[in-house]
Amino acid sequence: MSRQLRVLWQNRSKFRETSAVIEFGHFALALAWILALVGSLGGIWLGVRGRARLAHVELLRRMTIGVALCLGCSLVALGAAFVSNDYSVQYVWQYSNRDMPWIYKITAIWGGMDGSMLLWCFLVAAFAALVARASLAYPRPLAPALLGFLNTSPLFFTSVTLFFTNPFRYLKSAVAMPDGNGLNPLLQNEYMAIHPPMLYLGFTGLAIPYAFCMAALLSGQLSNDWIRLTRRWTLIGWTFLTAGIVLGGHWAYLELGWGGFWAWDPVENASFLPWLTATAFLHSVMVQERKGMLKLWNIFLVTLTYALTVFGTFLTRSGIVQSVHAFASTDIGWMFLVYLAAIFLVAAGLVVLRRRDLSPERTIESVFSREAVFLLNNLVLLSVCFAVLWGVMFPVFSEAFTGQKQTVGIPFFNAVNVPLFLLLVFLMGVGPSIAWKRSSLSQMVRTFAGPFVGALVVAVALVWAGITEFYPVLAYALSFFALMTLLGELQRGLGAQAAATKAAALSPMNAAALFRRQRTKYGAHLIHFGVLVMTVAITASMAHKVEREFTLATGEKFSIGRFQLELQEFHDEELKNYDSVQAHVALRSSQNGELLEVMAPEMRFYRKNKETTTEVALRMGQREDVYLVLAGIDESGTRASFKIFINPLQVWLWYGAIIMVLGGFVVALPLPRQGAVSVSEHGRSAQPA
Repeated sequence: MSRQLRVLWQNRSKFRETSAVIEFGHFALALAWILALVGSLGGIWLGVRGRARLAHVELLRRMTIGVALCLGCSLVALGAAFVSNDYSVQYVWQYSNRDMPWIYKITAIWGGMDGSMLLWCFLVAAFAALVARASLAYPRPLAPALLGFLNTSPLFFTSVTLFFTNPFRYLKSAVAMPDGNGLNPLLQNEYMAIHPPMLYLGFTGLAIPYAFCMAALLSGQLSNDWIRLTRRWTLIGWTFLTAGIVLGGHWAYLELGWGGFWAWDPVENASFLPWLTATAFLHSVMVQERKGMLKLWNIFLVTLTYALTVFGTFLTRSGIVQSVHAFASTDIGWMFLVYLAAIFLVAAGLVVLRRRDLSPERTIESVFSREAVFLLNNLVLLSVCFAVLWGVMFPVFSEAFTGQKQTVGIPFFNAVNVPLFLLLVFLMGVGPSIAWKRSSLSQMVRTFAGPFVGALVVAVALVWAGITEFYPVLAYALSFFALMTLLGELQRGLGAQAAATKAAALSPMNAAALFRRQRTKYGAHLIHFGVLVMTVAITASMAHKVEREFTLATGEKFSIGRFQLELQEFHDEELKNYDSVQAHVALRSSQNGELLEVMAPEMRFYRKNKETTTEVALRMGQREDVYLVLAGIDESGTRASFKIFINPLQVWLWYGAIIMVLGGFVVALPLPRQGAVSVSEHGRSAQPA
C-alpha cells in the first residue's frame, strides 16, 4: 500500500493535467451533439421546404464537418487518458493498467461499451463529413435533406454516448486509483487493434446509403443520380465490413484455441446480416440503373441494411444474447429498439409519399436473363439472412413463449445455409455471363456447356480420388464451374479489346487497357474470384480437417498424418502483465525425420484479471495449417495435454479474403469526381463529373 501511495503522490500533477484533457473531451462530445442536432433538424426542415440557398447548404456542410472534428477531438482526449494512465476516469480504470503494452492501451479505447460507442460516433460522423465535403456538387434540392439525414446517425449515437455511456465519467472515489483493472485478456491480441475499427468502418459506412435514400425520397430526387452515389458508398462500407468480418475470424482462429474461424456466434452473425443485405443491394442496384426496375426493392434493401447495423449494435450491448464477443448487459437496449422503429417508420412514410415515382419502368421478360438471375440471387441472400436471424433470435423467442431458453447450434446453421451458399456460387457463375433482357438457348449452350462439362469432370475425378461426401464434391465442382465462366468472360473481353485495338489478345497491354476501360466489371470479377478461393478453402478446412487429443512426457513422440511431434521441454517466463509457460514441441516430417519447426504453444496467467488463456502455436502452409494447443500440464510438470488440428488449405481462406477486399476497393475507389453530379438550381443533375 505504501508503494501505491508513493506512485499516486508522484503522479498527482499528471492527474490534474489529464483531468483538463478529460473535460475537453467531454466538452467536445457535447458540442458535437449540439451540432448534430441542429444539422439534422435544419437539413430535414430545408428538405421538406424544398428551397435552400447555397448559404444554407454551406452552413449545414460546415456543421456536419464540425461534428466529425469535435468527435475526433473527444476520441483523442480519451486516448490520451489511456496512454497517460489517468485512473481518475472510471472507463480508463476499468479497462487498462500500467503493465499493459501501449498498443493494448490504444485497443482498450474500444475494449468496453463506452469507448466503443465513442469510436462508432466518430466513424459515422467522419463518413458523413466526407460526403458533406462534396455536397455542393449534388443537386440543390437533394443536398440539404442529405446533410440532414447524414447527421441523424451521429445524433443518435452521440446521444447514447453523452447521456448513457459517457466514457469521461470520473470514479466515485475521492482519490485517483494508482492502477486499473486491465483489459480482458482475450482482447490483448494484435488483431484487436484493427478488427473492431475495421468492422465499425463497415457498419458506419452503411449509414451513408440510407441517408442518400431518405434524402432522395424526401426531396423527390429519385433519378439514378442517388443510386450511383449510393452504390459507391455501399461498396466502401461493404469492403470494410468484409475485412472486419474476416479479421474477426482470424482473431478467433488465433486466440480462442478451438481450431476454427467461424462458429455462428450471435455477434458474428450480427455482423454477417448487413453484409448479406448489402451484397444483395449491390447486385440489384445494377438492374435499376440499366432497366429502371426494382426501385422499391432497392429502397427496402438499403433501409434493411442500415437497420441491421443498428440491430447488431443492439445485440452486442443489450445482453439478450450470450457471446464471447458481446459487451456486458446494459439498460440502453430500449433506445436501439426505438431508433430501429423510427428507421422503418420514416422509410415507410416516405415511400408512401413517393409511391407514384417508384413504379418500375419495365418488367422482367424472361427467367433466362441477367435481371432474373440477380433477383434470384437477392432472394437467396435474403433467405440466408432470415435463417441466420432466426437462429440468433430463437433463444429469445423460445424463452418468451415457453419460459425456457433453447438455442440452435452450428448443425442448424450449416444444414440450412450450406445449400443456399452453394446455390449462390452457381448463380455467381451464371449471372455475369447471361444476357440482359432475354438469353436464347443457343447462347446459353455456347456460354455454359464448357464450364458445365468441366465441373462434371472435376466431380467425377474427386469421387474417383476418394472424396465421396456430397457437399464437398458439389462445392468443388460448382467453384470450378464459376471459375470457368469468369475466365470465359475474361477471354471474350480480351478478344473484343484486341479486335478494336489490333493488339495481341493475351498481351499485358491489352489486358491493362481492358481493365482501365471496364474497371467496375473486372473489379467485380476479382471479388467473385476471391469468393471462389474462399469457398474452396472453407470446404477443405471443414470437410477434411483432422483433430486429435494426446498427452506427452518430455522426450515422447506422437504421429499424425505426415507429421511427428516430440515434446522437448517446458519454459516458464514472468512478464510485466502475465506469467506464461510454454511447451517446446519439435515438429518433424514423418517420412525423413526432418525438423520443420519448433512450435511453442503457451498458457498465460494474467495476474491483474486472474484469468488463464491459451496461445496457440501455428505453422501456416500453402497445403495445410498445423495448429497446436497446450491444453494443460499435470501436477508433476513433466507431462502435458495437447490438441492438434490439421486444417487443409486454411491459408487460402485469408488469401481469398484479401482478393475480395482488393476487388472491392478497385471498384469503389477513387472517390473523387466519379459519380458526383453538378449543382442544379432546378434539381436536374448534370452528367457525372
